[in-house]
Amino acid sequence: MIETAAALSAGLGVLAAILAVGAPADQPIVPAWLSRAIAAWWSRELNLSAGTGWRWLDGPTLVACECCAALAAALTATAMTGLVVLAVPAAAGGGSAVRAVVTARLRAQQVMRQDAVLDATRMLRQLLETGAPSVSQAIAVLGERGPVPLRAEFRLIAARSIGRRQAWKDARERIAEPLFDMLAAAVLIQRPGGGELVPLFADLESSVTSAQEVEREARALQAQARSASTIIVALPIAFLLILSTLRSPYLDAFHQPAGEAFLLAMLGVMAAGYMWMRRLLDLPGLQRVRLTDA
Repeated sequence: MIETAAALSAGLGVLAAILAVGAPADQPIVPAWLSRAIAAWWSRELNLSAGTGWRWLDGPTLVACECCAALAAALTATAMTGLVVLAVPAAAGGGSAVRAVVTARLRAQQVMRQDAVLDATRMLRQLLETGAPSVSQAIAVLGERGPVPLRAEFRLIAARSIGRRQAWKDARERIAEPLFDMLAAAVLIQRPGGGELVPLFADLESSVTSAQEVEREARALQAQARSASTIIVALPIAFLLILSTLRSPYLDAFHQPAGEAFLLAMLGVMAAGYMWMRRLLDLPGLQRVRLTDA
């Protein structure tokens, strides 16, 4: 195994050197489409790490954790089974496990922000109904006694007597939540008159609640379908791991070069099918509200 890894590393190094020397000076070594794909992947990693709320986690740390988990899983699978080919799905599983933990944290943070927006909308309506003279003073109250995840944002907005539209825009970019965009739009498009805004915020509260219910129900169904697709793909791999660990004679053919190539091809077909199923189950979610004048 060590000899094979060393040979692959040496081959990749020689290939990189040949490309670096033989590529024309006026053309980039990396193709444009590959550069765009890498940039898009890196942007997703940065957004994923930033959305968790963990201060210690950033893009490079997330990638390092995924690589370490993938390497550990690949080495473990190869040592247990003796099949180098199974290192590929094991590495994918190890990296996906780290990503699943981070994604679960991101989803928890998103749910917390959505609940905070709903509580803020409800509290804002109640303040206007009970005699708050203006929306500005109601926003100041939210900064003091509103939902904890949004208190700092409401304090920043209330502290801006001039340029409040820009303050709302900055808050929307930091929170990046469609439901908060709806709240900001409702405040910015209306005059700061308390009595006239009560029906508006009542309708907004109903709209936000309905949007949350629909999105969460859709995400629950999506999670069920994704779990089913993951189990379908993981079962054959787990079966191979069990047979390899038990040194079953049925897998002797896969220890030959032709058998390894066939197994690798089948794993590639399974991976392609899994990615296709995940793509079909991908939901766009709520779209953000664009305010060109904010």
